Amino acid sequence: MTLPTLAADHALFLDIDGTLIDLAPTPDSVVVPSDLPGTLRRLSARLGGALAILSGRKLSDIDHLLGPGLTCAAEHGMVIRTTDGAITSHVQRPAGYNHWLKVLNRYAEAMPGLLIEEKEFSLVLHYRRAPEHEEELRNLVHQLLADSDDATLLPAHCAFELKPRGGNKGDALAGFMTMAPFAGRRPIFIGDDVTDEPAIAKANELGGAGLHVKRDFAGEPEAVRDWLRRG
Repeated sequence: MTLPTLAADHALFLDIDGTLIDLAPTPDSVVVPSDLPGTLRRLSARLGGALAILSGRKLSDIDHLLGPGLTCAAEHGMVIRTTDGAITSHVQRPAGYNHWLKVLNRYAEAMPGLLIEEKEFSLVLHYRRAPEHEEELRNLVHQLLADSDDATLLPAHCAFELKPRGGNKGDALAGFMTMAPFAGRRPIFIGDDVTDEPAIAKANELGGAGLHVKRDFAGEPEAVRDWLRRG
């Protein structure tokens, strides 16, 4: 499809990993281009503040990578920071969180290449450095969730996330679109993962454009960054 030209009446929503920055073997080893934080703040000012980050990362990680204070939905929309800086959440940690953490840590100790990421409300099992164990790990997380009625599995790029039920990036985008300065604008969302599909669909549903890095930017975050620089 032809990429839209960013206009003054748009609201812009952006994923981070695989979209704004290139994927890396671990979440902590990503590289943020030096001009990216400034580009985001310039675009936010141009759009009257109608720019938000929609990411699976923790809020503290988002601030570390992109600088503090951006409007955002962290942990796939489970933590919201609005334009006035207020932070809210509507979920609780699943009852099995601590047990799952112990089990996953035991696996990580015995299986080189695994990384366990602890978030405020969810746990992520990263296996990018051990892809040959994908099926075994898939079975493991399904077993952990078998008796849980307050949690669900969220697959991602070489990762399995055990998270509370409810909430996704599409819901977060829809919520922002009811608030100033987003309300009444045309949403544009850019993402790259299966976790981004709800927001892609919601942006299209609301009369805007849901863009996928692979489909619309040849799979290159640098192409996304170039589009942003031109905006």
